[in-house]
Amino acid sequence: MEAVLKSPMLQMNLLAALTGTCAAVLTWVFISMSKGIQGIFYGDSFIQNSLVGSEDEWKIIFIPALGGLIAGLIIEYWSKEAKGAGVPLVMEAVTFKQARLSAKKAIAKCFAAATCIGTGMSLGRVGPMVVISSTVGSEIGQRTGKNVDETRTLVGCGAASAITAAFNAPLGGVLFAIELILAELRTRSFIPIVVAAVIATTVGRGLTGDVAAFDSIPKYTLSSPAEYPFYVILGLIAGLAAATFIRLLNLVETNIEKIDLIPVPLRTCLGGLCVGIIALSFPHVLGNGFDVTSDLISLDSDENNSLILGDSFPVNVGTASGVTSLLVFVISIMLLKIIATSISIGSGGSGGIFTPSLFIGAALGAALGLVLNDMGIVNHPGAFALVGMAAFVASTTRATLTAIVLLFEMTATYEIILPLMLSCAVADAMCYVLSEHSCYTSKLARRGIHIDLGAEQDLMRMIKVKDAMTEDVM
Repeated sequence: MEAVLKSPMLQMNLLAALTGTCAAVLTWVFISMSKGIQGIFYGDSFIQNSLVGSEDEWKIIFIPALGGLIAGLIIEYWSKEAKGAGVPLVMEAVTFKQARLSAKKAIAKCFAAATCIGTGMSLGRVGPMVVISSTVGSEIGQRTGKNVDETRTLVGCGAASAITAAFNAPLGGVLFAIELILAELRTRSFIPIVVAAVIATTVGRGLTGDVAAFDSIPKYTLSSPAEYPFYVILGLIAGLAAATFIRLLNLVETNIEKIDLIPVPLRTCLGGLCVGIIALSFPHVLGNGFDVTSDLISLDSDENNSLILGDSFPVNVGTASGVTSLLVFVISIMLLKIIATSISIGSGGSGGIFTPSLFIGAALGAALGLVLNDMGIVNHPGAFALVGMAAFVASTTRATLTAIVLLFEMTATYEIILPLMLSCAVADAMCYVLSEHSCYTSKLARRGIHIDLGAEQDLMRMIKVKDAMTEDVM
């Protein structure tokens, strides 16, 4: 019995369970914080808030600017690493810094990101949640005297738990940790990560309920194998769009970073102001866009072949002849979301890219679906929105398997898994040809950090010269 209790694997699984529990609770706290801040300024919805259409509608311009200013002050005076997307920070720590993450920096990230997202900057929650939860794993590993490999595994446990708890997607969380954070599959890492994901799922369901992230979408099916070529086309377009998005993110962030004369708080404030100006006409770009994404992937036709529109769409958007007005609207919010997200990240705002990528991909797929629906080729444009969402995420993150499984769990639509897999594979291949790096690794590459070479470089740092030196040469 004593030998069992001293088993390294048992100890790791217990620590993984602890990590999963803490990560799930902290993920719920962070989501509640950002929603609470949103509630103060907008209520339950960014789109259908009390300011839209009122005499005080102009205030929408300044709310993201206020959030950007507050976040900028946190970044400037608390932690410089609280800015931008969080996943690259974790990837760098796992690969180059022996999985050491700072609790102080994670707390700063939590407050800065919750403020940015809650006030409407076009950012997502996934990045900050991954940082917070991964830091839990890192701290547990360090404080219990675990070695570097074990601490890395616990960081992966934290990352998996964040995804799992946020989206009720245990398999997606596990794959996210393995494919993106650890970039390896080993039994000694896999088992603790699974344990953490199971615990995080249980705790998360206890806090928020056992429902899919997108729980109200129609059950789409593949009407005919003749639709496959159109899903290939969607994959090609998604890959091209993803490569363009990655380059735009780099372009905006690189050029803004060169402006040394403007203090960080003012940069983030101006970034928020730009988002607010866009949101005055299109409040759909505010926040992570989860509600709009849900309506996009729910686009369906009734028995009369009339489109069923969600609350995110203007009342008169479908009144024009054919589908033109709706198509123009969907393309417009997609392009504006790309611009708003690039500005939010580029100006130094704190938040993630993952959820805005869901929005962009869904809008892209919906646009193609609407065209095909108007031509009488397909009956469910929302199916293309759903697949486009997965394809865009797969190509921007370069985590195809994660995107396929995660989006399947988030939507609970197994019937459309084959076209989803096809589009994701095509999109990833297309983006790979056009862009060397993902949306996460591109930021690191600009600093001369290459994740592909990370493990070897980190190993060399850990070996002392005296340990590798041979004294008796001849």
